[in-house]
Order: sequence, then C-alpha cells, then structure tokens
Amino acid sequence: MKETMSNIDIRLILPELKESAEGAFIKNVYQYGDVFVLKLYQPAGGTSHLLFEVGRRIHLTEYRRVAPKVPPKFCTALRKYLRDRRVLTVYQHDLDRIVVIEVGDETSSHKLVVELFGSGNVLLLDPDDTIFVAMRYRRMKDRDVIPKAKYEFPPPRGMDVMNLEVDALEGVLSESKTSVVRTLASRLNLDSLSCEEICALGGVNPQAEVSNLDEQAVKDLSGGLFRFIEKLKNGISEPQVILDDEDVEEQVAFVPFVFEVYNGLPTTTFSTFSQAIDNFFGVSDMELEDEEVLEAHVKERKRLEKIIEKQREGITRLEAQAANLRLAGEAIYNSFQMVQEVLDTISSARSGALSWAEIITRIDEGKKKGIASAIIIERIIPAQGKIMVKLDDIDVSLDIRKSAQDNASLAYEQAKKSEAKTKGAHKQIEKTLTKLKELEAKTIKAETEVKVPVRIRKKRWYEKFRWFLSSEGLLVIGGRDAKSNERLAKRQMEAGDVFIHAALHGAPYIVVKVSGEPPREQTLTEAAQFAVTFSRAWQDGLSSGDAYWVNPEQVSFTPPSGEYLPSGAVMIYGSKNYIRRVPVELAVGVMIEDEDVIPVSGPPSALSAHTDYVVRIIPSKEKKGQLVKEILHELKKLVPEDKKHLIEQIPQEDMMRVLPAGGGDLVSDNKRRQL
Repeated sequence: MKETMSNIDIRLILPELKESAEGAFIKNVYQYGDVFVLKLYQPAGGTSHLLFEVGRRIHLTEYRRVAPKVPPKFCTALRKYLRDRRVLTVYQHDLDRIVVIEVGDETSSHKLVVELFGSGNVLLLDPDDTIFVAMRYRRMKDRDVIPKAKYEFPPPRGMDVMNLEVDALEGVLSESKTSVVRTLASRLNLDSLSCEEICALGGVNPQAEVSNLDEQAVKDLSGGLFRFIEKLKNGISEPQVILDDEDVEEQVAFVPFVFEVYNGLPTTTFSTFSQAIDNFFGVSDMELEDEEVLEAHVKERKRLEKIIEKQREGITRLEAQAANLRLAGEAIYNSFQMVQEVLDTISSARSGALSWAEIITRIDEGKKKGIASAIIIERIIPAQGKIMVKLDDIDVSLDIRKSAQDNASLAYEQAKKSEAKTKGAHKQIEKTLTKLKELEAKTIKAETEVKVPVRIRKKRWYEKFRWFLSSEGLLVIGGRDAKSNERLAKRQMEAGDVFIHAALHGAPYIVVKVSGEPPREQTLTEAAQFAVTFSRAWQDGLSSGDAYWVNPEQVSFTPPSGEYLPSGAVMIYGSKNYIRRVPVELAVGVMIEDEDVIPVSGPPSALSAHTDYVVRIIPSKEKKGQLVKEILHELKKLVPEDKKHLIEQIPQEDMMRVLPAGGGDLVSDNKRRQL
C-alpha cells in the first residue's frame, strides 16, 4: 500500500496549494502529533486548511479537527511567529520532498520548511535562513539541524526527470548490474511506483536485469519514460484512489492521473488531488469536534452505501467478465490455426528486431491484400504485450508471449477466477452491510453521549512493523506483508543482526536487532516462535512449527542467473540454523508509560519479562472482533485502578494490529476451550 507522497505527487499538487495559500493570512496553527494544520484566510476567497504530516504528506483538508486545549510547545512557537502573517509563496525545493512556505512581507519574512522524506521534520527559519526552531534536532553526515545553524538542504538525489535529454536513458542504464526498476529508482529522482509505471508504459518487465535488455527493449523503455514525463508536464488529470480488487474498502494507493500499473483495479475519482489524498488518509474521531462526529458518521454512511453500490456493480462486471472469457476461450479453439499463425507472425517480427510501428504497418498492408490472419487483428497494445483480435464477432485479447493453446487455457482460468471473486464479493457486501448497521448504532450512541478526546501518542519507528522486546531486551521486528517484509530486510537489517523465517508458507521476515553481543538462545527461540505464530500456522490451527535463522550476508534479493525472484522474496545462501517445534502461542498485553498505553504482542516469555499486564491466546475460529473485546476486558482487570481508563481508550483497531490473521481464543489458568 502507498503510504507517503512522492516528490512527483508534491510537484503536481503545488498549484492547488498555491491557489489557496499564497496571499492568505495564517489565522492559526494546530498540531496533532506529526500532523499540522494551518488555518488560512483569503480576503477574497474565505477559509481553507492546509495539512502537512512530516515524512508523509501535504495537501488541503476538508476535515475540521478539534483544537487541543493545551497545544504542544513547538506548536506554540509556530503560532507566535506565523499567526496573522501573510503567506508570500509556497514552493518545492528542486524536485525533492521538501516544501517551503515563506511567510511575512517584503521587508521581513520567515520560512516554514516541511521535510517529507524519511521520518520528516518541520523547521522555522529566520530572515537569514538560520534555524530558529525545529521539531527535531539532529546531526548528520551531510548537514546539521541544530539551533542557530544555517539551514542547508540535503544533497540532491539522482537526475531530474523533468530536464532529461531524449537520449539520456542510455546513460541512466549504463553499467547497471541490477533490475530495471531498481536502476531507475536509484539513478533518477523518482519513487519506485513511478519507475514501475515507466516500465508498464514501455511494456518492459520491471524485474528484468538491465544487462539482459536488447536494443528494442531499451527503446521501448525510453518511450515509456518520456510518455511518463509528458504526463507529468500535463499535470493532474482524474486524481484517483485505487481500491483493492477483492475488497473495495481496502485502499491501495492515491495517484494524480491514471496509472497503467493499476489497470483493471476499481477506483474512486475526485475533483482535486487534495481531496483524493485527504480521503485516502481520512481522520480519526478523536481529531474531530464533537458536533463533527455526527457529520463524519453521515459521510461514512454515504461512503459505505457507495461501497455497496460499487460491490454490486463489481459482481455484475465479474459475471459478465467470466462469460466473455469463456466465449473467448471457445473462439480461440474455433480459430485455432489462424490464431497460432497470428502469434507466430508477431513473435517472428519481434525476434527480427522490427519495431511495433513497422509491425502495425505490415498488418495494415496485409488487411488491404485480404490476408485473413491480418484482417482479424483489431489493434495492438505494445505496453501490455497484447493483440486484440475479432473471432466469431467476439473481441479476444491475446498475449503475444503465449501460444494459442496457452491463451485459450488462460481465458478459461481467468473465467474461473472471476467466478470465484463473485462469491467473495457477495461476502464483502454482507460485511459492509454489517458495518452500516454498526455505524447506525454508533450514530445513535454519539447523539446521546459526550465524546471524550483521546490524547495522540507519538509512535516509534518500529511500530509500523510487528515487534516485541525479547527477554534479554533486544528489539525483534517483523513484516506485516510482502512490501513491509522487503522494506524490513532491505532498509532495517544491518550487519550483526539475525534474520529469522518460519519453515512455513505465508510467514513474515523477522529481524533481531543486535547492537553488541550476539543474541542468546532464548532470544532466538522467542523470535522463531514469533515467526511461526504469525505464519499460516495460526490460521491453519497448528500447535507448533519450525523456523530457521541465518546471518544478514546470507540473505540476497538477487536470483540466480536465468531465474526470476518475485517482489519481496529473498534467496538464502549457505546453511540454515533450524529451531524445531516451537509452540504456536501468543501473549498479548500493554506497556504503560506515564499516560501512554502501548498494545504489544509476542512470545509469553518475552512479554512477561517487560510487563505484568499480559493475557495468552491460541488459534481458534472465534472472530477477531470478539477476541479483542475479551482481551481488553481481561487487561482492564489486571491494571491498577488509576490506569483502567487507559485501557478503555485503546482503539480496537490498534489491538487488532498486534494479532495474527485469523481467529483466536483467550487462555487463562482456569479456562481453555476446545479447538
């Protein structure tokens, strides 16, 4: 899932920000953890709200949030120097993820610098660009962010795609020993999603090794690159939120224009890019004013109703898709020899280094001559490697890399998948209807109760992953999905750490962070249990499983020559150190720090070493929602009387995040249900 705005997103959203901010007065500044909101007033245009979240996003927001009774000190400092002053200009530094908001007048001005890369930062510079105050201070190898120091922008990263020459790609790819997408991401100032889109536009496999590209593939990739640059220069068009194919409640990404990589996925289109991003991230009830909660419920009801409508449309679409695919498969068999002739002809032309333009020209000539195999070709889609043909008055899509037999089999296989998705869609409608009923109940409750705001806790960097502290105090972190697995292994694993994986399908990558002596056997066993517990073993109801550990240098993202490695997958070289038959069991608890309560899960021996507020769970078919209620109920009994209110304030979704996929059952000394 896309989690942050890219530098390209920032460049494209700037016109929206400039229109609302430049010339406006800052009437107030609000801070909610890492989220800041500037209340802006345009004398001729009314009020708007500019939101930025350090290290993540910047856009206009339509949500109104409750003003904290006591603003943080940093927010107070910003108010002192920004309130009632005019915004002179808003601009992006080079093509970096840095936005500068200059505030003041012609004689004197301050700069508010919003850093959206890494963990992010917000800085206020005086008229001489000296750091007056910053949200975070730190010393780095290329610059220092400390009080009274001259602010320096980070060094430039990669080439500016907006100023590339037509023949620049050859230099970008030169001497690369890795995949196309990784080469583009490291040498161009672009995010990985943009690089994947370039590959899709050029019809090139993003995971292909650069050294294996032939001349035509390089030419196709260059075409994709400049098609992408052209889209950037044209600006925002049909900003969208991309939804999951099987569950339209799950948002995958936000994009400023149509992305080829998401072709076929359901989408929601918005009038502005800010609206798309604002909808994607949303806002929690605790940030809303009390009277806004009911309005938010109304919006949520409309959203759920729209989801149900889309889900029903999706069922109709899937049913029609399945029927059409079966007809396509039959049509291929009915014209088998002609289809194979078309595929062989196109494949031969590509092998002979003919460009797509030359191939299309030859097909047009064949149609004029009355050649049957040319007449059936409707169009060619080079970016997708597909040919659209007309067979028995049916539009049929053919993959040029497959035979006629394989294309027919693929059509039948896709028809079966569409039929299977139809069943899943019916289940999703039932879930959405249940949520709608629950929302209506919440709305009635909200009308009669006063909402108590919950203080926002600033989360630590590793809480985006699964995590726990071992018995000996070492941090153990694990991935949540394929993308976070890859991020964990590539960005967080260092020399001296330990990599652990369960010998089961669907297991997360686990990394033991080691700062000194190697971890003892107890930590390795706990990490192995963590890996097994969060694998398919939990959903399958297994009582135990095996895991192994290796050193970081044994883990590679590069497949053997001639082989393909899926995104997020790794190769393990050398011997593995197995830990056998670790139990599938999880402890769930809370760590209380002052007025902060942190939900956490892990092996029972590890959690018991760091908190007394722990319960144990085992795999079961009981629904996760009911399990969370039982866990919170038991934890409330364990904590001191003056801390019980903290347990009540834990959002159920926060507790769900520390549980494995699938159901579970609470275990106590006098209770253990039969599975």
